[in-house]
Amino acid sequence: MPCKPRARSMPRTSLVFNMSTPPSRLGRWSNLSSQELSMLDVFPVSSKEFDGPVLVTGAGGCIGSWTLALLTHAGVKVHAFDLQIDKRRPGLLMDDAALNQVSWHAGDIADTQAVRAVVEKSGAQAIIHLAALQVPFCRADPVAGALVNVVGTVNVFEAAKACGVQRLTYASSVAAYGALDNGGAMSTLYGAYKYCNEQTAKVYSEENGLHSVGIRPGVVYGVGRDQGMTSKTTVAILAAAADKPYAIPFSGDVSWLFAGEVASAFIRSVATGRTGAPVFDLNGQYASVEQGMSLLKGLVPQAQITITGDPLAFPMNHSDAPLRAYIGDYGQMPLQRGIQSTYDSFKRLIDAQKIDPHQWL
Repeated sequence: MPCKPRARSMPRTSLVFNMSTPPSRLGRWSNLSSQELSMLDVFPVSSKEFDGPVLVTGAGGCIGSWTLALLTHAGVKVHAFDLQIDKRRPGLLMDDAALNQVSWHAGDIADTQAVRAVVEKSGAQAIIHLAALQVPFCRADPVAGALVNVVGTVNVFEAAKACGVQRLTYASSVAAYGALDNGGAMSTLYGAYKYCNEQTAKVYSEENGLHSVGIRPGVVYGVGRDQGMTSKTTVAILAAAADKPYAIPFSGDVSWLFAGEVASAFIRSVATGRTGAPVFDLNGQYASVEQGMSLLKGLVPQAQITITGDPLAFPMNHSDAPLRAYIGDYGQMPLQRGIQSTYDSFKRLIDAQKIDPHQWL
């Protein structure tokens, strides 16, 4: 069945809020603090760059939640696709009015027909593909990991090809570097699946003219990051906000990458048409776990954070410059400001009983 014509986006201009924004202009973001609103403005998105809806897969995850928040903040029509309609993480960043601006769809990314149906129904002009199972889940259930991470990505490319979607970006990972740096020796199935997706994208570009941008995020931190082996730096910030002790189970150098910065890069990747299937690193700020926790303790002297374990096996110090040169500016979050913002947000969310620290710690 041919896909439906793509609908036009909502006729809005991008909204810009800052510390002096009058309350009457805050609208659906009125439950956020002035500092948190200014966080959104670090990562500018213009609705003028989108002439139709954007479909976000894995929308209930951390990066998906930030992507929904930034797009909705800019007045871009968004369709959210995930295994279940779960607004808990997006609800940490958006109030009910903002959440209601999003069209929500439940379905399995590994189900070819379900993916095709949501692309058709949404009339998506662009797709941001973030749905994935992370390292621990792929290790525990390799078949499920392959179905979601590999078959799911093929399903997205097939649906985009069938429906004529010309703007497509997807999440790879620094874990894919095992195949690039070690002569093909991968350390995780997750990394193997992500590397497979990069090669899949190249074939679709060469054989089908379906172009895409792949992005390899480093260690992501920020509100909503509660899953995956590298989420523990975020959990440590939550522990400090809850005045609880916590031990980070790895040490050494990492790429501190604020979740909003990742979302902004993905959005910027589909703000215009692209050619080929390039893949780029997204690194954030290179610093050790110890340096990050030192910054946290400078902000919160009573923080009870310890660091144990070996450094992570993933390569961490890669350059964002090629990505910025290719897609343009997508904003940048200094590490100290990002940690401060995350801590302040967790304090507010705990006080509002929107986060129960005992579920994380």
